[in-house]
This record gives sequence, C-alpha cells and structure tokens, in this order.
Amino acid sequence: MSTRRENSTRAALEKKGLYHSFRLPDGRRLDGAMSLEAQDERLTPFNLPESLHGKRVLDIGPWDGYYTFEMERRGAEVTAVDYVDMDTFRELHRLMGSKAKYHQLDVYELDPRTLGMFDIVLCFGVLYHLKHPLLALEKICAVTQDLCLLESFVVDGGTWKQGIHPPVPYIEFYEMDELGGQLDNWSGPTVGAMEALVRAAGFARADIMHVEDASAGIAARRRWTNLPQADRPPIEIFGLSCHLHRGRSFRSEKEEYIALWCIWPAPGAPLLDVVFPEIDGFGIAPLAASLTANGLLVSVRVPPGLTPGQHWVRLKIGRSGWSEPLKFYVDLAPIATDLTISSIHDGVTLLHGQVDWKEGGWITIWVAGLSVEADAGNTIVELAGVPHLPDMVDPVRGQINVRLRPVIRAGEVELIVLHRGSKSNASMLTVTGVAPPIRGLEV
Repeated sequence: MSTRRENSTRAALEKKGLYHSFRLPDGRRLDGAMSLEAQDERLTPFNLPESLHGKRVLDIGPWDGYYTFEMERRGAEVTAVDYVDMDTFRELHRLMGSKAKYHQLDVYELDPRTLGMFDIVLCFGVLYHLKHPLLALEKICAVTQDLCLLESFVVDGGTWKQGIHPPVPYIEFYEMDELGGQLDNWSGPTVGAMEALVRAAGFARADIMHVEDASAGIAARRRWTNLPQADRPPIEIFGLSCHLHRGRSFRSEKEEYIALWCIWPAPGAPLLDVVFPEIDGFGIAPLAASLTANGLLVSVRVPPGLTPGQHWVRLKIGRSGWSEPLKFYVDLAPIATDLTISSIHDGVTLLHGQVDWKEGGWITIWVAGLSVEADAGNTIVELAGVPHLPDMVDPVRGQINVRLRPVIRAGEVELIVLHRGSKSNASMLTVTGVAPPIRGLEV
C-alpha cells in the first residue's frame, strides 16, 4: 500500500520527547517537536479573546497540554481528556501550577451528564485518529455549549486553496498505516467533508477559519449568529412529526428526523442557507427544505445530547420572525400503568370486533391507561404479531386509529397495544374481505 503522507514531526518527537513547546513560569523554555510560534499560529485564526474568565473549556486530546495551559492562562476553567494518561502532561501540569482537570477518556465516552457542558471545546489534531469521526463529533456536540474549534488533517487543502472543490465531499479510509506510517490514523477528510461532518453531527454552522496544504480549521457553532433581521411575519408551523411515523416521540439511539410542516406563501422553496431551525435554543443545520402539496417541509436531525423528556423546536426563514415553539419528546421513560382494551371497531362501519378490507381496513381501538404523551411515535398496535404504526392516537379519549397492513389476511387475529413499556390485554379481531396486493408482488 502507498503512503498517503510522511510524518514530518516523528523524528523530532522521538529526539525531544515533547510534541509541544512550553514557556515555564520560572522563565525556562522547553522545546518540543512543534515550536511555540507554530502553536500560537495554530490558534490565531480562531480569534479567541485574550480573556476567557468565566468560561468552561474542554481540551480533547491535549497530549503534552500546551492548549490546556494556554486556555487556563486566559482565565478559563479547563478540563482535558485524552485516551492515554501522559506523564509529560502530568509533570507539566505540576510545573505550570495548573488547576486543570485531567481525565483518561475516549472521545466516545464524552457525556454531558458526567462532564457537564463547555462554552468552548478544542479538538486539535484528533479527527483523523478516529475510527468513527461522525459519532465522535456527535459526542463532542453534546457537550458543547457554544463553540468547538476543530483542526484536522485534510487531503485536499492545497487544491481547495486554488478553488478546486470536489463536487461531493469524501473521506479517505486508511486500513493500516497509509497515513504517516501510523496505525492510529484512520481517515483523511476533504475540507468539504469536515464541514459536512460538523453539520451532520448537530452543530448549527461550520465556519472555515483557515486552510493549509494538509490541514484545515473549522469553528463549529451551536448557535445561529448574525441572522437576518426580522421584518416579516413569523413562520407558522402547523405540524411536527417523525419522518418514520406521525408521532412527536423520538428515541436517541435511532436515526430519526423531525419533519416540520409550514405554511409557505412564496412560489419557490427557500434555499437551505436561509432556513434556521432551533432546538432548545441551539441552532441546528437543516437537512432539507422542499415544497409539497401541503406547504413547505423542513427536515431537521434530532441533535445529540438531549435529555429524556420534553423539548422545543422553532423555526425562522430568512427575514421572517420566529415561529411559535412546538414541543416534542425524547426517550420517554417506561410507564407502570396497565393498558386495557375496552373495545375494537371497524373504523368505517363501526361494527364491533371486526374489520372489513372492503372498507379500507381501518380499525378504531378504545384503550385505557395511555399516558398524556401517547402518540404514534410511542404506541404500537400488534396484529398477529405484526407491528402496526397508528395513524392517530388521542390519549385524552383513549382512541387509536390504525390501518391494517396488507400482510394481514382474513380470519381471527390477536390484537394487543404496546405503549412505553406496557402491554395491553389481548383481544380477538375478525378480519373479513380480501387484502390488497402488496406493491411489486401483484399476481
């Protein structure tokens, strides 16, 4: 296999023992493989203020710790995490009189429940070491309150500066030691892929701050900045649902998108760069915006790090005002109440205990014990063991409307309702008529 790029600092690192250089409080200077001047230049494009008093900073992959101690010098409360526990970091921590916290953690172990949230996150020279870069960025996004400064090796820095940008972002994958002769180098993104990964991970924006021949720096922002001033009425959202079902309940372990249905009077769909969704006050890059027969559909990822329970989403498009916030739910806890089916009817003929395919196969179920958050996202109707997603769930009336799937044939079938960990009693339902053919399997 060919080598993607030689590691120009390896020899210096082996000779000096330090990757970073340092100015110690007693006036001494320690020279590492990277010079003090290069280290400062690496930080300069991100335009961080000299004073970071009152800010919490997370340094991911600090190695010897130059940027950890630099953030601390500027007044920040700093936490550093690395997948190895470095003797050089610990000794320099002592020599610098540092109070920074130091944890041996893998990036995939980042969790706001244990570490809290950070105003600024540094992630320098880490991304290409990661086998799962998008998952890692999702974990990073979950602990970022405002800003993540991301710097990484890129494969097209030189051509990108010449204005040559690949039409589709891509990531090179290194199975062995193709990048720099190191087994822990897994991937090399294009500059565009870095941008796309940041947005896909849940950040609102990915601002390119600098590009060099083999590296790029991006400011990943959790919040919208410099939005167009509102001089038009607010956007009206008339519907919110999951792209997989009609409910407002989402599960963080699944890849689920929020569909926002909006009234849109303009003749054409807006460009994505003027669509500004917010969830709990954090901006999030939209996936798509398209015109449908019912209006404008805006699709948004469920961002990482949301706590179980209720959340809010709102939307601004261009110079419009903000919409009224709509609520949705994430990872609702199981309930302990009993579910009891009281009756089942054909949804059209209202005949008790049966449903006829000739009338469309619609069923209305009346059930007690549904929680107030019950919807089509956390309620399933099983018929003969086949899951059916409801078309409508009304927790106040205890009503569920669901349509038979064409795999259900005529005969007696068992029906149960599943809701947030609870299972109802079983009821028998008589199915009559002939099921419609399954598309593609017509005979």
